[in-house]
Amino acid sequence: MSQPTQSNAPGDQRAFDNTSKLVAIAIGVLAGVAGIVVGIVKPFLSDAASTQGVLIDTLFGITLGVATAVFVIVQGFLLYSIIRFGRQEGDETDAVPVRGNVRLEIVWTAVPAVVILFIGLLSYQVLAEIEQPKADQLTVEVKAIQYAWQFYYPEQDITTSELHIPLDRQVHLKLRSQDVIHSFWVPAFRIKKDVMPDRVTETYITGSELGTYPVVCTELCGAGHSVMRSQVVVESDADFQEWLASQGVAKQQAAAAAAADPLAAGKQAFNVYGCNACHALTSAGAVGALGPKLDGIGTRAGTTVAGQSAEEYIKASILKPAAHMAPGFADLMPKDYELRVTPADLDALVKYLMEEK
Repeated sequence: MSQPTQSNAPGDQRAFDNTSKLVAIAIGVLAGVAGIVVGIVKPFLSDAASTQGVLIDTLFGITLGVATAVFVIVQGFLLYSIIRFGRQEGDETDAVPVRGNVRLEIVWTAVPAVVILFIGLLSYQVLAEIEQPKADQLTVEVKAIQYAWQFYYPEQDITTSELHIPLDRQVHLKLRSQDVIHSFWVPAFRIKKDVMPDRVTETYITGSELGTYPVVCTELCGAGHSVMRSQVVVESDADFQEWLASQGVAKQQAAAAAAADPLAAGKQAFNVYGCNACHALTSAGAVGALGPKLDGIGTRAGTTVAGQSAEEYIKASILKPAAHMAPGFADLMPKDYELRVTPADLDALVKYLMEEK
């Protein structure tokens, strides 16, 4: 039995009459306008604060604009078809069987293919541009630790807990984790990069707006993941140089203070190794709540485990935390501090905590 031809179907004739053509033109114009407006406005984004972010936002705007146009076209024709070609009340007859439309299938396969190819090539171009190194770049080594960020400036031999960068100067970030997988994300810069323990990952940022912007870990790295925060400070070159000088002075002062007062070195180790992320300790300005409060630990430590001195207990709690779990707290502390902490820093940290009476 031969199949009915589409040209003889009343519905098919109405699909190509003047009304349908006018509706198609109207939907096309609406889709184009909507795509352009949404692509330019980018309603879901705040202003980017880096040169890389501007390029990424442009790419996002184009993608969002194309997606909006496609959405309007598909939904527009769907709504029009439902209204005009839907079954009329009281009509119980069968619909006309349709085999398909080869030309239409070619169009809706070819057009998305071209769009995807265009966006793919544009994405490659943007990626190549944002990862193009500059001759005057500043290198910063980023270390991720459960649950803190450390930033090391190798040229100045300075380690800090927040990232300072000069305005309009490319910064080459070399990222590595000391424990588990983390992810370095600066929302205002549109840059996100995984940070892994077995390799160094790299990315580039160039701050284009003065200000302070949050750094977030976006890879679930443990119970303290939500508190693994820092910030990027974008400042003028003069202010950046002044900050570097102040950090150098602070480092010298810290070294002198440590030589004169061993407890100062312990306090510094407490913050550098991320203890302040999980524990509260007034003298260190720490307000963490994931682990037990350490005020008075020097008094409690000597009486917690029979036959164990305060020094032995504190050291064991750092190196083998699962052996001395405080009631009411989960076993969250990393188990590799024996590899992380240098012997000198461990001794200084233990002495510092022993003085917390």
